[in-house]
Amino acid sequence: MIQRLSFLAIGWCLCITLVHCKNKGSDLKTDILDKEKCYLVFRGTNTKEGLVSKEYNISSKKPSHVGICIFQDSNWIVYHVLSPRKKNSTALIIENLEVFFDVRKESIYNASIWVIDNLTTYEILKLRTQLNKYEQINLKFDLSFKSKDTTKLYCSKFVNDVLINVNNKKFKFETSKVKLKPFHSVYLAQDSLEYYPVDLFQLTEHILLVKEWSFQ
Repeated sequence: MIQRLSFLAIGWCLCITLVHCKNKGSDLKTDILDKEKCYLVFRGTNTKEGLVSKEYNISSKKPSHVGICIFQDSNWIVYHVLSPRKKNSTALIIENLEVFFDVRKESIYNASIWVIDNLTTYEILKLRTQLNKYEQINLKFDLSFKSKDTTKLYCSKFVNDVLINVNNKKFKFETSKVKLKPFHSVYLAQDSLEYYPVDLFQLTEHILLVKEWSFQ
């Protein structure tokens, strides 16, 4: 009898755990978004790249990756730049918002959506046009984080370049220069880093927080 109760208790715990894992990212609702607006989406991950990226943010240790989110073809689509898994593949990733925020696949512990506020109709058109232009380019991931080549980018540099093209007076972002920790220095093969921190865009008056989620 005791053994049977033990099995039932274990089974119940497993059931609760599985339901919790299944629903872990289900709170990421898109009905809070306006289809006429454009957004920045951030996620914080425990991947090796994520741990390095968030270490050199300006003020927040939460985000390690950023992309641009727009509504098109009846879906919320995210444009973002990642080091490609396959050789000679473009570094530009275009995927549904649900995939970008797939908690289990991407080891995400934090997620947030920020609206690019007060964009004019013309600015939104320019943003969409710029994204379409990048689709036609075989983008390379900038492993050095300092390339002047416009076809070599990393996630935050991609966002910066798009927004600068939209309005270079409204969106002015400065790079941050930091000395790398020994382990990161070996990983990036350089002693210092001058780049656009992921959380940089969260510190401007023109980009406002809509919603944030934490999973740990």
